[in-house]
Amino acid sequence: METDNADSVDERTTPDLTKIRFDELETVEMTQADSETEFGVSIPFAPEFPATTGLELSGGHTVVYTEIPPGKELGTHTDSPEELLVCLEGDGVEIWAGDGGGELAAGEMAVFPAMEPHGLRNTGSETARFVAFFSDSTTVHEFEAPLDPLGDSIVRT
Repeated sequence: METDNADSVDERTTPDLTKIRFDELETVEMTQADSETEFGVSIPFAPEFPATTGLELSGGHTVVYTEIPPGKELGTHTDSPEELLVCLEGDGVEIWAGDGGGELAAGEMAVFPAMEPHGLRNTGSETARFVAFFSDSTTVHEFEAPLDPLGDSIVRT
């Protein structure tokens, strides 16, 4: 059975199924003064976040969708729970956590321990896209410097 791509979240939600498309998510562009930090982010199931679907998850977890343009980064930060980061698109993505580092590409996943400083830099030629899963329904993300347009270095989801 073939169905149309619905524009409305309500048309993609039934009592038994919630479905979103990453390419349809609105993102908020985040930057930090005096750094290469520039990324687009959506926290689709956090109704208080500026880029959201308006839906809430009933389980104990958080989902974050992020896009990083070529030559830009998601600066060093910590997250209160463990993070599972899946690279959907991109190659040449440098990742670091604590004293370690490496590279991440489409189809690969990185695991960042809770409260371990980590970040990403897109050294590739295309926008890198990620989805991150956190094991807690309330997640605190703390950056080294305030994020614009939020004006704060702490983001709660």
